[in-house]
Amino acid sequence: MNLVRKIIHTFLNNPMPERVQRQFRSWLLDREQAAAKNDALWQEWQQLDPASVFPVDEKEYRRKLDLLHREMRVAPKGRLLTLSRKAAAVAAAVILLAMTVEYFVVKHLAADTTTWLVTAENSKGRFSLPDGSVVWLNADSRLGYSGSLADGRVRHVRLEGEAFFDVKRDTLAPFEVEMGDLRVRVLGTRFNASHIAKFGVEEVTLQSGSVEVEHARLEKSVRLRPDQNCSFDAATGRMTVRNVAAGNYCSWTGDSIVFENRTLEEIAVNLEHWYNIRIQIAPEVDASVRISFTLRPETLDETLRIIENLTRYHCRQIDRHHIIIHK
Repeated sequence: MNLVRKIIHTFLNNPMPERVQRQFRSWLLDREQAAAKNDALWQEWQQLDPASVFPVDEKEYRRKLDLLHREMRVAPKGRLLTLSRKAAAVAAAVILLAMTVEYFVVKHLAADTTTWLVTAENSKGRFSLPDGSVVWLNADSRLGYSGSLADGRVRHVRLEGEAFFDVKRDTLAPFEVEMGDLRVRVLGTRFNASHIAKFGVEEVTLQSGSVEVEHARLEKSVRLRPDQNCSFDAATGRMTVRNVAAGNYCSWTGDSIVFENRTLEEIAVNLEHWYNIRIQIAPEVDASVRISFTLRPETLDETLRIIENLTRYHCRQIDRHHIIIHK
């Protein structure tokens, strides 16, 4: 076994600390010895049995891998794919299945260089963008940008899923987020953005600064103030702006949430973004009832049991992504 193959085989078949994971990703995306890395990754990939790693989530894994592959255009005949396109895609898929890496970066080279930041289903990631902005990606989310992000007049990124942005101010280059048919345009600000297809809603919640939101199906744009939420419902075609406590929409970026004498309604909003779910509070339930507890990495079921014990209400999981709280 040659050295490149040995490095890759050792990494993919043994637990590694985060520092080593970062070093491995940097080494893997380096174009030096690209052909050897590419061959080694293909050998590992062909020997991997996805069902033996995640037998329950193989269908979901296949869906994610298809999304990655659709972003990668097929090279003309006779042209070799570089590691940054073909091998990095395979590496990302292998790492997602076989290792404890919580997020990974997929790069591919085309007419312009596109970088994809991707989080797995049960993980979150904090990333520094080339322009100095910082983004937190919630679970099962993707953020794409081209080049160095500072080459043109507009810093443009594309979001699928949920993210919290801390945008570095640059009056000469506005920051623009595209998610579905919704576009968010800012100079420098902090806001949460969500575009999760299964919920049919695109929304933006502003924590500080100012943002302008426009939608392809609407004529007028909307300018938000801090502690305002703007949501577009795909089913009704309506845009709604309302005053909210922005912190309830952004708390998922931390390692824990302390609920000190908070209403059930406020807690439900926090949990929706923490677990990537939607919670319905039945009309007969007093949503203003106040409770206190600290949310750490508990499972959703454990958290629902805590709420039941503190409120005496019942929490019923309708399906994988929807919960109802009732008497």
